[in-house]
Amino acid sequence: MNQRIQTRDPELTRARILDAAEALFVEQGFSAVKLSALARSAEVTKSLIHHHFGSKEQLWEAVKNRAFERYFTAQMAMLEDAGEPDAALLRSSVEAYFHFLRDNPGVVRLFAWTHLEGDSHCGELDNQLVGAGAEWVRQAQRRGLLRQDINPTHVIAIFVMTCTQWFEAKCHHEHWPGMGTDEGFLEDFLKIFMEGVTPRK
Repeated sequence: MNQRIQTRDPELTRARILDAAEALFVEQGFSAVKLSALARSAEVTKSLIHHHFGSKEQLWEAVKNRAFERYFTAQMAMLEDAGEPDAALLRSSVEAYFHFLRDNPGVVRLFAWTHLEGDSHCGELDNQLVGAGAEWVRQAQRRGLLRQDINPTHVIAIFVMTCTQWFEAKCHHEHWPGMGTDEGFLEDFLKIFMEGVTPRK
């Protein structure tokens, strides 16, 4: 593709770089991807990648943020529109995250590479959403709608880790004797999880 056309439309060029980077990172992980291969895939020069993203590390963060942004936007809107905290919103949040992962296997692979490569950097969107979710749980605890003897951030972590692990390890555990479908697992997990976070009688 003509280099002059690329530079005249920086947003298109940036999007093509992100698309190519996401495909390669999903397939190979962060460490294995070379900028030269990425440039060939995106049909740009390495200098253009540096111009738009600064470094391979910054491009990796941009790819992760873009992949997570769809869920982030929907979940933040759910929290903002919910009104008074109640247990139904927590259940809906679990369902939304589970279905987001089910419908976006590439995101699941990005998460898996992040964990395998010891990437300890939590994106700004991730931190913001966990903080908002934990605050919502805290408010529900104050109203007596959720147990007060558990850490609000742990509540968020439990359902995030369970949903993520279900899809990351599915190729292994889906062959276990008696293992059910995605929706069957989600239904049983919600029974256990919601019973665990509601106040004791």
